[in-house]
Amino acid sequence: MKILKKSKSKNTKMDNMWLESAGNNHFWMQWRFKFLLKQLEINNISINKKLKIMDLGCGNGILSNQLENKFNIKIDRVDLNEETLLLNRRVKGKLICYNINNKLKKLKNYYDIIFLFDVLEHVKNDINFLKNTFYHLKKDGLLIINVPSVSILFSNYDYAVGHLRRYDSSDFEIIKKKIKVNFKTVNSWGILMLPVLLIRKIMLSFYKKKDFKKIIEKGWKTNKFFNFLFKLIMSVEIKLFNNSLIGTSLMVIFKK
Repeated sequence: MKILKKSKSKNTKMDNMWLESAGNNHFWMQWRFKFLLKQLEINNISINKKLKIMDLGCGNGILSNQLENKFNIKIDRVDLNEETLLLNRRVKGKLICYNINNKLKKLKNYYDIIFLFDVLEHVKNDINFLKNTFYHLKKDGLLIINVPSVSILFSNYDYAVGHLRRYDSSDFEIIKKKIKVNFKTVNSWGILMLPVLLIRKIMLSFYKKKDFKKIIEKGWKTNKFFNFLFKLIMSVEIKLFNNSLIGTSLMVIFKK
């Protein structure tokens, strides 16, 4: 599919091993989407064809595929790396190579909803990046963010996949004040995975930081048994917890 080039492509591509294994069948991808659907329902957020929606930092497009299939919509998939955009499959909307820091006038106040899933932790100046993201949102538009959580869980895995930080809810209180926007919700998920990530941190501490491939393979890839097991854990948590005080990820909804 043709890529709309609105900015020069940059080498922001994630590790190939991670991208190839980050398919829709991976338990974490399904868990994240199920939690998103729950948050949309709780907050009475309707996703429909009338809305202009951006998936910013779309990567291989798993989230876009999930949303397009669930709601029968078209999404603008935006990334700064053309090679990554070419990994997208079954695209219903547009593929756009675009740096939001360029702030094109045509895209000012353009989108109703922007999804920013597991991108912000890779960005050096996250405050400026968020300000430029809001530039593209309409008044009363929603920015829905997902990030890794609990700072003390930062490990060699985070380093290997290019994370600069993990966030706590207090970090978003600071962000809210600096950007002067309103929360709709701030929710944690993955509380039942906290022991797993703690074990992962300890296990991966024995690897050298430069051993990216080994770290990602041990820290992310799962076999059929563990993928099935973690999906069972996911089902339990989704049923039992609407919101928890802590979890391995944070999902934040801002309203412009």
